[in-house]
Amino acid sequence: MTVSSKESGNESMKGNRGITLIGFVIVVAIVGMLGIVAFRAIPLYSEYFSIKRIVKQINVESPDTTPNQIRGQFELKAAADYVYSVRSRDLDISKENGRIVISVTYQKIVPLLYNVSLLFDFETSNRK
Repeated sequence: MTVSSKESGNESMKGNRGITLIGFVIVVAIVGMLGIVAFRAIPLYSEYFSIKRIVKQINVESPDTTPNQIRGQFELKAAADYVYSVRSRDLDISKENGRIVISVTYQKIVPLLYNVSLLFDFETSNRK
């Protein structure tokens, strides 16, 4: 029985599927770098969301609330949530339209490899 050249040509083309070793190494390197960035960024964003929640929870409904009372509330809540990037002295406390507004802006620099670092800018306030 003889196999026609058309059938044997299709079989040889099916055998050339897959990824080369160099392609595999490049894919692994890219996934590895993304993993490193994710593992460095996740704790920062977790702390940011804790700070954001704390700033929203601070009681500013009373017009007699002083900046020292606000800073004290922040210190208590921040200590309970293991917040280290922002201290009470970093809070910007002001009044807008008779309401007390608390805001905070900060940066975090995270080293990745050798002289390569990531810079994260965070900002939050209790404005609605």
